[in-house]
Amino acid sequence: MFFPGAAPPVPFGPQVNPVPALDPTTLLPPRYAVNRRGVQVGSLALELFQVADPNALADSLGPEEFGADERFPYWAELWPASLALAEFLVRRGLLPGVETLELGCGTGLVGVVAAQLGARVLFTDFEEDALAFARANHALNLGRPGRTRLVDWRDPPADLAADLVLAADVLYERRFLDPFLDTLLGALRPGGTALVAEPGRAIAEGSVEVLERHGLCRELHLEEVTAGGREHGVWIHELHRSPARE
Repeated sequence: MFFPGAAPPVPFGPQVNPVPALDPTTLLPPRYAVNRRGVQVGSLALELFQVADPNALADSLGPEEFGADERFPYWAELWPASLALAEFLVRRGLLPGVETLELGCGTGLVGVVAAQLGARVLFTDFEEDALAFARANHALNLGRPGRTRLVDWRDPPADLAADLVLAADVLYERRFLDPFLDTLLGALRPGGTALVAEPGRAIAEGSVEVLERHGLCRELHLEEVTAGGREHGVWIHELHRSPARE
């Protein structure tokens, strides 16, 4: 099954990233030491800006930065579930003009891959710095800053809507499970598809399945990726909403 408005999968030849029209490093928050790394996603060769030492960043957080919302910088890591979802998208093929929303984008790998496949992507996250990295990584690979929006799943914007909704490894805190599911359900348009990548965290067990009670059809896929020298199994929940009746 293909995504709304998408062409059938096609084989990819060697990918040549466009020369950025601006210096994407100017979009990055100045407080971070940053590495630029190559990431191979199927037949797509990308480059990404990443926080040089996410562990040191976590250790440096003070009480004010951690705050009442316990803002641990998970966004700064490139998680196996993101790689798995990105590879899943590449295998599915082109997404010309598909309105796409990434929930909890982190540094933006999944959304950048969708954009390389032709999607019109809106990156969303609860962290301003994550959005800055997503903007910069979109610029690094596509020559222009990515579109971003600060979103709190506990109070999502009423106009948040897309034909394709993407999320990778966002189900790791119980207090955010229902807000995430409600946001996804509210944003997915009739006839749309959502892809949720989940690495098998115990806290997430049975959570995405709840969406079937709201009329979404679900297919489950197992992706295997290599990250950090290890093999990781990642579940991809593919959810479909029926088209609106005329």
